[in-house]
Amino acid sequence: MKRKLYQYGILLGLLMSVSACRKDMRLFDKEVRPTLEEYGKQNPETKLQVTTRLGNFTIQLYEGTPLHRANFVRLVKGGYYTDLFFYRIVYATAIQGGAEWMYRLDYDLPTEVDTSKFRHKRGAVAMAQYDPSMNPEGNTSASEFFIITNAEEARKFDGIYTVVGEVTEGMEVVDKIKEARAFNEKPVDPIKFSIRILD
Repeated sequence: MKRKLYQYGILLGLLMSVSACRKDMRLFDKEVRPTLEEYGKQNPETKLQVTTRLGNFTIQLYEGTPLHRANFVRLVKGGYYTDLFFYRIVYATAIQGGAEWMYRLDYDLPTEVDTSKFRHKRGAVAMAQYDPSMNPEGNTSASEFFIITNAEEARKFDGIYTVVGEVTEGMEVVDKIKEARAFNEKPVDPIKFSIRILD
């Protein structure tokens, strides 16, 4: 019995290791800007499809935030946004998804905030920031994003978070996710999602 449990533990560890490798999208800090600038030139895609059990929706990434666009596309193509969760529902404001802070990638992005072009309107897709104790420079999370459901409530975010795109189709699906039963902002039944490139 002990031997079987031991073998099961090894198998589970290997599976977790494979999963981690599949989603290992590390970048060293000094390489972030030049790497993403070059990646963005070679990967110009801007249109994404998000698939959930409640339906699908489309995101159009902005070319006006080139580092964030390139980073988002890079993570999608690398399989990072496969079988992750919308793990937070901010009442009357937004839904948030990606990898929570304890699973954060080992790099952040310099902000690309431009309130003259991009604001936190309904359907806006923006990148989160970690707590100042972990992020004193106020940089952007490489993987956590949120989608605005109420622009009135989200005005306070303008000038702080980088808006990287917007939902162009399927906003009703985002609303369904927002209405999911939650406790302390955590969905009782987390909504899994995957993202793929459309164009």
